[in-house]
Amino acid sequence: MPATTEKTNYLTTLLRLGQTLNSSLDLNEVLNTAIREVVAFVCAERGFIILVDQGTNKVWGKAAHNIDLTALESVLAGRDPSNKPEVSRGIVEQVLRERKAVLSTNAMEDPRFQSHTSVQLAHVRSVLCVPLVAQGHVLGIVYLDNRVRASVFAESDEEMLSAFANQAAVAIQNARLYENLRGSLEERLKLQEELHAKERERTALHEASRLKSEFIDYVSHELRNPLTTIRGYVQTLSGANGEISADMRTEFYETIEAESDRMLGLINELLDSSRLEADRPLSLNARCVQLAPILRRLAGSHKFYKFWTEQHTLILDIPDTLPEIEADEDKVHQVVANLLSNAIKYSPQGGEILL
Repeated sequence: MPATTEKTNYLTTLLRLGQTLNSSLDLNEVLNTAIREVVAFVCAERGFIILVDQGTNKVWGKAAHNIDLTALESVLAGRDPSNKPEVSRGIVEQVLRERKAVLSTNAMEDPRFQSHTSVQLAHVRSVLCVPLVAQGHVLGIVYLDNRVRASVFAESDEEMLSAFANQAAVAIQNARLYENLRGSLEERLKLQEELHAKERERTALHEASRLKSEFIDYVSHELRNPLTTIRGYVQTLSGANGEISADMRTEFYETIEAESDRMLGLINELLDSSRLEADRPLSLNARCVQLAPILRRLAGSHKFYKFWTEQHTLILDIPDTLPEIEADEDKVHQVVANLLSNAIKYSPQGGEILL
């Protein structure tokens, strides 16, 4: 093939490889594409790319072709348990240290490497290893080898691989910068979400505290009202000395009983709310209960509630055939009392309430 044609093919291939490498910003994809393309580019049997942090010697990226990555990591870390290294650790370290490419047509007999045990044990023949350099910083190396005499690397292969390594280093650097940027953005978004969550939690706690204070104020006020009423009627009854008629006494007793029931309902609601807030189940004392006496008692007491007016009418329709049920009597009383209280409260202009 004429030299001009060969040069054109070489440049065309190099341009295509550069475009392929720069088509992705995913580091793993860039590395795997690079090693796959470069092995085919120079007709190598095996190869790998490793990216090493020069300050800590920590490997932060890798890809391999026809080499087991686990075995490779063991060799490079100096902890190969089988003592049968797949590649020469000495050649890799030399390229990283000197930032110069290494080309050997027969590494096992090369004076530079024949004393390396790893070269002899791995039966390495032709080796080509070049550094990956971007903006003056060594990112890692590209290593290729052939273990058969029929295929050896030439200086033209070193030239091509070095040119490819320069393109690969730029693509790798771009992918790394993109990953760092994406990681920083994700970390920032995560931090913002945590801050928003804390703010929501703070707002929720503040709102819960406000509602709790309002609830306590409400309960205190609601408990004070029936207590005041009960106390007033008791004092009146105590000092009446027979001046109160039997009908009025009965009405006083009914009022005291109604206000007592109202206080008991408020206390039960407070206890239930406390249990629910603590994620504890409500306790039920189930037994046989007659509904009719509960309903009649509630119907008689609700006319003493503060929302009751002369415009309200409570109609009681309780059949004598109501069956006995198994239930918690206090809870049934509480539920029906709440329903009746709401019916009265949310009929401010009066009206007919049917129980």
